[in-house]
Amino acid sequence: MQDPKKFLTPFVSNTEENIFVLQNLPEVIKGALFSRYSRSKLGLRELLQKEFLQNQEAGFEGVGGDFSSLNIKKAVDFYDRILDGYGDDSVAELGGAHLAFESVSMLATKILEDARIGGSPLEKSTRYIPFDDKLDGKYRYYRDKTVLESLLGQEYEKQMDALFATYSSLIPPMTERIEKYYPLQEGTSEAAWRTSVRALVFDCLRGLLPAATLTNLGFYGNGRFFESLLI
Repeated sequence: MQDPKKFLTPFVSNTEENIFVLQNLPEVIKGALFSRYSRSKLGLRELLQKEFLQNQEAGFEGVGGDFSSLNIKKAVDFYDRILDGYGDDSVAELGGAHLAFESVSMLATKILEDARIGGSPLEKSTRYIPFDDKLDGKYRYYRDKTVLESLLGQEYEKQMDALFATYSSLIPPMTERIEKYYPLQEGTSEAAWRTSVRALVFDCLRGLLPAATLTNLGFYGNGRFFESLLI
């Protein structure tokens, strides 16, 4: 008979201590496991062993954390039934997803970031990345169709282009100035120094970037967070 603790080893950081970490498990299984945990007399390892690892319906086959797409589908179906049976809002916080928003305005990212309870945003850095590149010959800023078709459409593009052109034109002289004030010190690698100089340059210039600047935003959030965004 196989030692139950040996069976659990790939999925928990230890089999003895009162505090341990789950590992090598799909998000759907971890969410389902914790939703059951709140309504069970069993410890988490016992619950994992009894109701998940030894439950064919949950999609586990063998030991080692190797899950096929079929097993993941079975696990998702299993999780859905757990949610149906124990479907209070707290259960929606037990599973999460990584979502990418690309080429969205900085204004839109701030709206998303302000709803951060349950979500963790990470935005394209204005400190380390220059924003002076063009796409199809145009600076990257949001062009709202209604604005462009209005009487102020041409003026909008003119002012936006001027801001980006100014930002772009100031990068070389600002770099030269920062290098003069903060020269390379003995014992500092040139690569680290140049990275530091660029960060200072972009720090000084990023105030020129308008709220319509297009950027990228990565978000990790739980189910309740994404539900609140949709609502």
